[in-house]
Amino acid sequence: MSRSFAKSSGRWEFEMKAAVLHAIRTPFRIEEVPVPTLGPDDVLVETHTCGICRTDLHIQDGLAYVPRLPHVPGHEPAGVVAAVGERVEGIRVGQRVVPHLFLTCGRCSYCRTGQDAQCSDLGGVLGVTAPGGFAAFFRSPARNLLPLPDKVSFEAGGLVSCAVITALHAFRRARVTANEVAVVLGAGGIGQILVQLLRSAGARVVVVSRSVASLDAVRQDGAALALALNAPDVIEQVRSFGDGEGAHCVFECVGVAATMKTAARMARCGGRIVVIGEEPEFPAIDTIQIAQRELEIIGSRNGSVQDAADCLALLASGVIRPPIARRLPLEELNDALALMRRGAVSGRIVIQLK
Repeated sequence: MSRSFAKSSGRWEFEMKAAVLHAIRTPFRIEEVPVPTLGPDDVLVETHTCGICRTDLHIQDGLAYVPRLPHVPGHEPAGVVAAVGERVEGIRVGQRVVPHLFLTCGRCSYCRTGQDAQCSDLGGVLGVTAPGGFAAFFRSPARNLLPLPDKVSFEAGGLVSCAVITALHAFRRARVTANEVAVVLGAGGIGQILVQLLRSAGARVVVVSRSVASLDAVRQDGAALALALNAPDVIEQVRSFGDGEGAHCVFECVGVAATMKTAARMARCGGRIVVIGEEPEFPAIDTIQIAQRELEIIGSRNGSVQDAADCLALLASGVIRPPIARRLPLEELNDALALMRRGAVSGRIVIQLK
């Protein structure tokens, strides 16, 4: 099979293996598809790894994000540059890279102030509304790629695109200071990274999760208190740990109505609730409570290119150590998604393509 690259047309002269979604609420099909065509400012990356996220389930279910079908998802990829467009400078073939997902305009007020995920003229989100990394190769604008430090593995580096950057961005929006009580509600991949960041900042961390394995993991990361979500006295334990007042900040990583209600009950007066989890539900929290207790509700999405660069530095320094639960081949993607849907893993599942 030929792997030659035709510079004039921006095409590789062969097909690649990819996971393709052909219809909502159906399994992915592993099949051969054309390698992406490069524009003059684009880069083709040979995918080594790609993490799995709940957003992949949302795409499969037609929730929140509905890309044009057929669609190749995968938004936590890492790999090696295979080819560059004719106007690309500063990126070389063979370089290890990870992408920033948001295909921004670079001109609007949000882009100019470093709020890349809020771009007014967004061209797409790699792996979400644009073709992504559950494939042998993916395409990215050159300006979206960041060098992957040699000491950071592909599987950890790929998680920067979503799990790691989401945790860091939420941590920064929360404004948590040393000795404050912070609750992480939901201890999946993002929640476990949040624990590491909060501990590095000197916060007193409580984790609440339904997963026994996740609670064991966060104890290893330094959580002062790890509680089962279904414990009958979980609210009282959190409030007691917070000097009888509750938490200064609650990171809501689940996103359903019931956990939003729990988050509000755990927060002290003047506390902050950072909403990270995304589900099509209406929060069970009334405006009387928000107003009279002066609660802050802070939405937090992905992050900026600068956040991504900072994440890579934190990975290289060892401050962040992404929890990787399973490594599976592309052919087992549907099985991997089923594991995530059942909540049967603690941490991230990574698909290995090379």
